[in-house]
Amino acid sequence: MSHATLLIFSLISSLICVITLNFITKTYENSAAARHIFNMITSLVAAITIFAMAGSLKASTFTVILAIVFGLTTAVQRVTHLQALEMGPFSYTSVIVSLSMLIPTLSGAVIWGEHIYTIQIVGIVLMVGCLILSVDFNNDNKEKKSSFKWLFFCLLAFIGCGAIGVMQKWHQNTAYKEELNQFLVIAFITSAVFSGISTVISKKTVKEQAINTEEPQKKKLLTATPIIIMIVCGICIGINNVLNLYLSGAMDSAVFFPIVNGGGLILTTLSALILFREKLSTKRWIGIGFGIVAVILLCNPFG
Repeated sequence: MSHATLLIFSLISSLICVITLNFITKTYENSAAARHIFNMITSLVAAITIFAMAGSLKASTFTVILAIVFGLTTAVQRVTHLQALEMGPFSYTSVIVSLSMLIPTLSGAVIWGEHIYTIQIVGIVLMVGCLILSVDFNNDNKEKKSSFKWLFFCLLAFIGCGAIGVMQKWHQNTAYKEELNQFLVIAFITSAVFSGISTVISKKTVKEQAINTEEPQKKKLLTATPIIIMIVCGICIGINNVLNLYLSGAMDSAVFFPIVNGGGLILTTLSALILFREKLSTKRWIGIGFGIVAVILLCNPFG
């Protein structure tokens, strides 16, 4: 199968993931327990999907340890991303999280001695502009507080996603890079176990919130439709992780990263307009424009 075909499958699987994430958070209950349940189910499905392709869990101690850390980071990142999606616009949240590639970019210069180009510095400046434009400072205090809270969870998801990129790069720059599938299976099992434990711990808090809240309750998460959606999302997460890690080593970075990050972000923004009919202020649309250009420049497409 050609790289172009695999790239198309990667973009499609990524788009399905982010659309299902947004649909779940806007339609079904999104308590702390519900977010962990979502991550637990999707992580288990992703692990099973990848294991079906790998067929073995034999791995080095290095791969196992790094995979466990990777899995814990993935769980926290997924939960904070879900929280951000519930509180803010799908399109802008996706832009900010996509900008997390700045972290592995900087780590490449600091840890692996890679060069940072002038065009990437321009991308960093545009990224700052994107973040500044994300919050409407002219709104009333309640809306500003909500906006800053949304941005806080966006930044947590941003850091988590960036850390994931660093660990992926670290593993694939070692002698254990052939243990790719085993690495991902162990990571997703770890993520699922972490969320399972967190679900039990947060059960009491969920009951208290249900008693005290005056807001209308959303649909239950553990029913047929959302479970099917989570299974589809988990399969796409597994496929997307395997394809992206393979293609990052098989294709030129100047081709792969701009297409995956820039192309994926444009598809996400279009889906926000077409499927979710989001309406943003002119300032925020300018911010999204800054973010999309920043993503492409951070990938150094002309390098």
